Amino acid sequence: MAFKALFIRPSNATGSAYMTKWGFLPAPLGLLDLAGEILRIPEAEVKIIDMEGDNLTLDDVVSASVNYKPDLVGITLHATAAHNNAGYIARKIKESLPDTVMVAGGHHATFLPVEIINSGFDISVLGEGDETIYDIAMAIINHHDFSTVKGIYYRNGNRILKTEPRELISDLDSLPYPPLELLDSSKYTFKVYGEHEKVMCLETSRGCPYACDFCSVTPTWGNKWRNKSNDRIIEEMKRAKRAGYTWIFFTDDIFIVFPNVKQREELFKRIIEEKIDMKWIVQMRADVTSKNPELIKLAAEAGMGISFLGVESGSKEILKKMHKGEFTPQSVDAVRILSQNNIVVLVGMMIGAPYERLRDAISTVRFSRKLGRAGADAVQFSIYTPLPGTRIFDNALKNNELFTLDWDRYDVLTPVMKTKVGPVLDQIIQFYASYSFYIYKFIIGKIRNDRLGGIKKKLIDNGTQFILKMMPVYLRDFFSFPRFLFRTYDLYSYGRKKMKISQERIKEILETSNKIVYANKQKNPYFMIKNK
Repeated sequence: MAFKALFIRPSNATGSAYMTKWGFLPAPLGLLDLAGEILRIPEAEVKIIDMEGDNLTLDDVVSASVNYKPDLVGITLHATAAHNNAGYIARKIKESLPDTVMVAGGHHATFLPVEIINSGFDISVLGEGDETIYDIAMAIINHHDFSTVKGIYYRNGNRILKTEPRELISDLDSLPYPPLELLDSSKYTFKVYGEHEKVMCLETSRGCPYACDFCSVTPTWGNKWRNKSNDRIIEEMKRAKRAGYTWIFFTDDIFIVFPNVKQREELFKRIIEEKIDMKWIVQMRADVTSKNPELIKLAAEAGMGISFLGVESGSKEILKKMHKGEFTPQSVDAVRILSQNNIVVLVGMMIGAPYERLRDAISTVRFSRKLGRAGADAVQFSIYTPLPGTRIFDNALKNNELFTLDWDRYDVLTPVMKTKVGPVLDQIIQFYASYSFYIYKFIIGKIRNDRLGGIKKKLIDNGTQFILKMMPVYLRDFFSFPRFLFRTYDLYSYGRKKMKISQERIKEILETSNKIVYANKQKNPYFMIKNK
């Protein structure tokens, strides 16, 4: 009888804002990677359920899962805000299929493994899950216990046990190709830029050499940056194109870092030479972008259509406290360089750092206007959120600065911690900053849009039409804002006065949050760059 595995991407409690507001739903690369590992097993069967892509309710997901009768169910907690939905699905499947092994993965599962298992899972995977999921499947097939599977927490009767840590995967080229045939590409849309656009996620590297205080990338991926060879990247792009995708979202936390500038230059030249006609989205740092204008020009020729810059703040003091390692003039230069090359520029900024003062928040709002004048097309104002696995989460928990541990609210759009400005005012500033930027951009855009050329003009025109079409949704959200604000006020007032997190729970969380989860048995260079 064939071994059957099922992989599930649950939605957040409030759904994906990218999907509901912009029609953007990239394919679940992480689940495809895991599926590729399972398909190495002879006669194994794999199915993927994507809650948003398949437009399913929680009970729909449970019903489809039970009907499939899998031996293993893997659920990705791609976001902390998916915790409650993932736990509900796991418990309900387990009620009907008690022998099915429930596995959780992702950054949230990495840093809260005990809480994850107590919510209904049998196993919580720490960090990279590629090799781990294969070992778990083989343990199930061979009726072994999980004590020999490296890099997990698992339930054994009434106890929760941890196995020895797993080493990082040094050679990313050795991983199986994502089995794209398991997905229907028509579900993975990018409607803001075209009704028929389809977007596939690919990764070219893992890890990050920086140490921003709000980010869990380093403990999640280990302390070194690794990348795939150009041969491997090119082949994955070709496979995505053959599968019908028109966009690629390179999910690398930073697409270009200083040591791999030459490798990226060679990659862009090969994309042009081999005529891989696809548009792609990347996440970039402002300092690398501002210092490599010729590389950005080449990237635009190769297909870079959209670049997301994590600018975060307009205050030099706040950037320093975030350990961002960047300065505001670099951000302006980076935006200008990208825009001059007809690349759509998306900027990420934050409101509500615990050390942020009112004048710092105002500086950030004003700086967003400066970036708009330099060519930024959109700004996403997030609420600074202490996610498990970060230094700020640990500090906030130790210092009683969190006023809720309701994971549904950890969506980086909703305040969850005490700040100098106050969470209610933070939410007002974030709301004002978001809406006023687009009004401001519309005013200056009326003057400047005629100067656009190439792909950017087409994308901006398509985006404008999509926004006009979605205006009723945006207006509904606008008028619903007071209700969300009052919810924050009520929760903050209650949490500040009455919410008590037990010392036992604090200790349990701190034992696993923000810890490097990998073995360090070999000396590896910090950067591992493949150029072939």
